[in-house]
Amino acid sequence: MYAVNEGGKKTGLKIRDGCFFLFAGAFLLATGVVGGILIGIYAYHGGPSGNAIQVECQVQSSNSLNQQTTAGPQQTTQKPANNPTNPPTSCSVCTKRDPFLASIDHELFAPLTEKEMERVRSALIARGIVHTDLDSQITLKSNYIAFIDIHTPNKEDVLKYKYGNGVYPGRQATAIVYRGGASPPDIMEYVIAPLDKGDSLQVTPLSAPGENAFTAREIDYVERNAALEVLRPIEAVLLPIVRESFDNANFQSGDLHWWPYEGPPGMKETLRELKLQLYFNPGRKDGDFHLLDMLPLALIVNTTSQTPNDWNTYDYYYLNQGPFGSAQDLLQAYNRGSIRKIKLPSGYRDTVAKRYYTGRDDSKPLRANAFMPPPRTYEPKGPRYTIKGHTVGWMGWSFDVTTRMTRGPALFDVKFQNKRVSYEISLNEIALIYGSDSFERENVFYTDAIYGIGYYSGTIPGVDCPEHGHLLDTSYYDAKTGQAVTTKSICIFESDGEGPLWRRMANGYQSGLRDTCLVVRVAATIGNYDYVVEFHFKLDGKLATKVKATGQIATSFWDADNPNHGNLSTDDSPSARDPFGFRVGDFSHGIIHDHLFGFKVDLDVVDTNNSFEIIHFKSGEVADAFRQINPSITTKPKYFRYNQTRYIEYETVQIESGFRVNPMEPKYWTVVNGNHRNKWGAKRGYAIVPMATATQTMVDAHPAMNAISFTKYNCAVTKHKESERFLNSLFDAFRMYNTKGDFSTLLNGEGIVNEDIVNWVTVGFVHVPSSEDMPTTTAVETGFILKPFNFFDTTEVYDMPQVYSGNDGDVQKPPEFTPCLENK
Repeated sequence: MYAVNEGGKKTGLKIRDGCFFLFAGAFLLATGVVGGILIGIYAYHGGPSGNAIQVECQVQSSNSLNQQTTAGPQQTTQKPANNPTNPPTSCSVCTKRDPFLASIDHELFAPLTEKEMERVRSALIARGIVHTDLDSQITLKSNYIAFIDIHTPNKEDVLKYKYGNGVYPGRQATAIVYRGGASPPDIMEYVIAPLDKGDSLQVTPLSAPGENAFTAREIDYVERNAALEVLRPIEAVLLPIVRESFDNANFQSGDLHWWPYEGPPGMKETLRELKLQLYFNPGRKDGDFHLLDMLPLALIVNTTSQTPNDWNTYDYYYLNQGPFGSAQDLLQAYNRGSIRKIKLPSGYRDTVAKRYYTGRDDSKPLRANAFMPPPRTYEPKGPRYTIKGHTVGWMGWSFDVTTRMTRGPALFDVKFQNKRVSYEISLNEIALIYGSDSFERENVFYTDAIYGIGYYSGTIPGVDCPEHGHLLDTSYYDAKTGQAVTTKSICIFESDGEGPLWRRMANGYQSGLRDTCLVVRVAATIGNYDYVVEFHFKLDGKLATKVKATGQIATSFWDADNPNHGNLSTDDSPSARDPFGFRVGDFSHGIIHDHLFGFKVDLDVVDTNNSFEIIHFKSGEVADAFRQINPSITTKPKYFRYNQTRYIEYETVQIESGFRVNPMEPKYWTVVNGNHRNKWGAKRGYAIVPMATATQTMVDAHPAMNAISFTKYNCAVTKHKESERFLNSLFDAFRMYNTKGDFSTLLNGEGIVNEDIVNWVTVGFVHVPSSEDMPTTTAVETGFILKPFNFFDTTEVYDMPQVYSGNDGDVQKPPEFTPCLENK
């Protein structure tokens, strides 16, 4: 290996010497790479102990990082992050501040404690209202507690106590009792109070005996277990069909089960029918419901009687063929070959559990850099919020957070900048109507509150609540054990919006405020679906209520030879879809449905004397704009260049009414206080702004609409009444021909001007499942925003440190951020 210099002489190394140095260099390079990898692995895992390593906080020069040129001439911008004046040589440990304050105040709205639930149960037993039987001893002839919930005192009493000279109302509970031992059997609701005043408890009925028929209860474990016992001899008759059709399955294999929740169980109080469908569910041993492998065999059990020995079965269907009066009739038709048959491939059952698996798919390579931890927020000076019991404070906001066992999460006594905004914001109901071309799943309909939206089982670490969040207790009553179960399920944390709440880039200055908000998050699992409810408190007085749906879809059996399917002359994808949805698996059909979430939104703008005003955003001729305030103007003023313009019309709604979102007719729904005005003379108010949402499209003739008539409106307004605490009755889905809580009865024409009014807000979405919903559906979001509307005189953020840099030398910035190690 030689080089030639300018003089023409050969210089450099001989080839032998060059090879030696090349090999030596390669060896040193390999040694360095291996050593670097080992050091990196050691550093990444924190050494043998696995503890966090000490990382020096290296801060680059502000000269190299802070100045950036922009597209504008002779303009520079400062990086949003502010480096400390004296960069540390190593990271200190972040300040650990405990947000929890000692609580000695009475909590009117907090979830019931275990001790309180025990007091309720003991009081009901002592008065002979419920039996002492538990678990296996409970029968359909027992009197047993189904739910125990927080019962909020009358609003008037609460406001007098909090803002007047009223007495403390005391904590109260509601109990729902299934009285199988009554004559006639029924469902009763009781208020038990006061829970925190001495030893004397009063038990007050909320319903009259017989008002709620026993057949209007939800499908609980008592009825389900009794139905499964009735089916045992029938399973023996069906076994030949099951073995041949479903990959040699049997009823003792542990993966074949009956799904009993094909709601509702009939439509009349005088008749109760359970439709049970076979399905593969290897997770049943753990109490899980996987509805991705439904099978085309179902029947009806009449459970009207309280004596399971009197129950009879009928309407047997196989591949939509029926009805057959008995299992024997179906077997005979099957053996004769007079009906179509299905035969799952051999080994199909072995694939079911694998398809349910939601861990990483090892057959797929990791995405680039997926082994690296993602970014996340931490708190260099500790949390900026405080928690006192279940009362939370943050950046001018204060509120009480709670949850009900049946209805789910709620906020009470919401204030911003010491001004009252809302008395109550609470989830009331989740309604779903399905559509499917199958006997088993046609027109399945659910209202989730009767099954308990508030059966919280805690949070999923690393998913539900950020590492810097804090958890509050919730509780529910377990009817099987007669005990309360407490979990930490309410997550509270401050979120970095990582963008501007507001910004302004001008020639003479640049200014803005980074968006942060406080989030209250509660996650619930109801059957196959998981719901996440969030309340977002913003620095400018906005309050967003969001709901996310995830979990697993419900499916029906995909019958490739279904005679109702189309063909190439009518459909270009007959093997993949039908009028009720798409095929999403080998034998799985994703059935269409909707999710509609009904909320109670009791705004008290400054006080309870409010009105509901609609601001209509319109367009038309100029004279139309003036006509509402000056009818004498019939032609456009000369200074208008065109005779077409945008304008708004103001409507004060006089009586209780309901409204729907219509993007072709934009409008603001506002709750205003005519007795309190801002600096400019406008009524102080808050606007209700739905996020992207669906509306109810089901025809009124559908039987379910009597039970969920609240879904007809995205926003309805009524006069506040203690007798109208919720937007429906828990039991109406099970008595659709005789509903007792039809929401339309709330809209009875009462005046709502300058009154204590309540808004009932319903938002949601439709769902046409696709293959991407298997095995889990990623979160879909909807909700609504409460927005200050002339509530303040200016933008309500300037009591916060802003980012400001002007040509006049005025420079402002938020508190400095100092890098630190998280205190775990």
